[in-house]
Amino acid sequence: MRIRTYLFLMAAGILVPVVVFAGLALDLLQNAEREAALRGLRETSNSIALLVDRELYSAEAALRVLGGSPSLADGDLKAFYTQARRANRGSTGWTVLLDEQGRQLINTALPYGSALPTRGAPALVKHVITTQKTYVSDVMNGPVIKGLVTTLTVPVPIDDGKRYVLTVAFSTDHFTRLMASVDVPPGWLAAIIDTQGRFIARNLNHEGRIGTPARPELAAAARKAHSGQIRHHTVEGIEAFDVFTHSSLSGWTLAVAAPAELIERSARHAAFVAAMGLLAAMLCAAALGVYCGRQHVRSIARAVKAATDLGAGQAPRQVFSRVAEMNELHNALHAAGEQMLQAQAYRRTAEADRQALLEAEKSARQMAEQQSSAKDQFLAMLGHELRNPLAPISTAAQLLRLQPDDARRVRYASEVISRQVEHMNILLGDMLDVSRVTRGLVTLDIDDLELDAILDRALEQTHGLVEAAQHRVELSLPPTPIRLRGDRTRLVQIFANLLDNAAKYTPPKGSIGVKATVEDGHVVVTVSDNGEGLAAELVPRVFDLFSQGERKPDRAQGGLGLGLALVQSLVRLHGGSVAASSPGPGQGSSFTVTLPCEPRDSAPLPPRHRRGDARGPVLRVMIVDDNVDGAISLSLFLEAAGGHTVCTYYDAGAALAWAAPEAPDVFILDIGLPDITGYDLARQLRAMPQFHDALFIALTGYGQPQDRERAREAGFDHHLAKPADPQHVLELLSRPRKAGGRRPVSMRS
Repeated sequence: MRIRTYLFLMAAGILVPVVVFAGLALDLLQNAEREAALRGLRETSNSIALLVDRELYSAEAALRVLGGSPSLADGDLKAFYTQARRANRGSTGWTVLLDEQGRQLINTALPYGSALPTRGAPALVKHVITTQKTYVSDVMNGPVIKGLVTTLTVPVPIDDGKRYVLTVAFSTDHFTRLMASVDVPPGWLAAIIDTQGRFIARNLNHEGRIGTPARPELAAAARKAHSGQIRHHTVEGIEAFDVFTHSSLSGWTLAVAAPAELIERSARHAAFVAAMGLLAAMLCAAALGVYCGRQHVRSIARAVKAATDLGAGQAPRQVFSRVAEMNELHNALHAAGEQMLQAQAYRRTAEADRQALLEAEKSARQMAEQQSSAKDQFLAMLGHELRNPLAPISTAAQLLRLQPDDARRVRYASEVISRQVEHMNILLGDMLDVSRVTRGLVTLDIDDLELDAILDRALEQTHGLVEAAQHRVELSLPPTPIRLRGDRTRLVQIFANLLDNAAKYTPPKGSIGVKATVEDGHVVVTVSDNGEGLAAELVPRVFDLFSQGERKPDRAQGGLGLGLALVQSLVRLHGGSVAASSPGPGQGSSFTVTLPCEPRDSAPLPPRHRRGDARGPVLRVMIVDDNVDGAISLSLFLEAAGGHTVCTYYDAGAALAWAAPEAPDVFILDIGLPDITGYDLARQLRAMPQFHDALFIALTGYGQPQDRERAREAGFDHHLAKPADPQHVLELLSRPRKAGGRRPVSMRS
């Protein structure tokens, strides 16, 4: 028996059991792939259900907070309308106030005072008032927007016996956009169906489908069980696996369907891969016998080829053979080829060195010519720029000599001389600055700075030029201050030069943008405009000395071409970089400055207080609560109802870090904080001299007698158990307080 036949029989004996077990594994793999795909359907359905419930519960909580508004209790519907508009759920969710008869009193979808529908909803209002429970409607026609909507309604009891209901109305686009935030694979259909079996929202083909019935078999299955799956045809006639569940608050059905073809395709793909693997194993086994017989023949063929390559002047590559004698032959041929390559490389290096010298000489000659041309252009430009102010100065001097007693002419002449001297001073200042920077004579006065103040100063310096050209400046800053270290004067000079450059090269009534961000530990400030732009050949050298774009004959922009060179030098002194870009002439330009940002590993930055945001508070209040929604809603209430200035923090570390800068009069503290307890936080704050007489209120879920005693020992003036009445909190803030001492602690569950 030949060796090849023997190897073939051995490979066949191995592969027969492999084929049998591979078939069984293939069937298991198909089932597992199908179940994995269906599990993905269920997870997506549950995700959409959680998203819808969260939106509905959030809307319900917002309505209940809004229902406690003092404006509504006082009957001030106009003020309440303003508060209700703030509670809108974007452009697709608005707030409606109805009285006991179901008549609309306020609808934030319309301006205040607009005519509202006369036909009310008494049955709905009576049901909500009677049950005192939240009611979520099915899809229906909206009386105001003349489209399909769904509503969530909550009761609003008022102390004097009045009864209202508050409703948030959602257009169907609201839930379509909500579903868009869930990552649904392509081809999958996600839908929200009301309790009557009609579509509220769909992610595919929703035009014309909203408000129409879903497939009856899906509606029937949803009525029988809270969740499940069926295989049926969608309304588009596509066979699909459909998984559904229900919203806990509304009772709506959340269904996600995937075409059966997509589900089965993954199983077929797995089977195909397994079959290919089996085929590959068989081919490998068959090739093994052939491979072993050809090894010696290949070694000899490689040696022949190596000898042929060496004769043709090519170095043979090093080859390893399992036969020792053939391996020695290959090594000898490879060593001879390496020696030949070294000789060739020496000749090529000598030729390359000669060519490099020629190129360097040519490049140096071109650079010298460019520098000479730039120097000549600069001298001509300098002469022109200095002659321009000298002419009006000379004329003004002659005018003073001719008519020294004319006060109006004397004032005019002095103003001309002052303006032109200031212009010459700016030109000379730029020249001296560039000279000092390039010679390394500038030292920076480094300090901790905020970018806001620097940009404000730069805008102030260029205000006159911007106003004269009637430009519009748009400033975009992040919500919290950006801190960095640098020289205040030089940083202002950097951004003032960039703004000045943008204003000069932008036609009147243009647009200038200043945008600041923090990226990877660096401050990135971009100054952009829609002006003349930059030619492609000018962009690489726009920061060179004396480099300017082509000017118009009237030379209206002025300057010596030093501003951008000075910007680059000063930015580099601060350890940063600056870059220019432009789509082309007439399409505007952008200059981006990147500077190191000061690291802040300790306390978080306080909220930014923009100019014009102060409201003249009665008290400064600090709320510390790790329940973000509760802290924000209470702060909004205290600001709106009492006019207080409120800051919120969500852990004790941040509160301790910012207590002194914020200087609050009142502390409202949660006890169960994530880092230390509210008791320990109150003790540490009480130990600070400036807060010895501050008002401390414990707002917590711990309401046992021993908890109230611990609050008293920790230094709290009041102990309120959650959920506390916001009106009571407001009342505590309004009570008079004696200086130099604490009142006995009051407790309320």
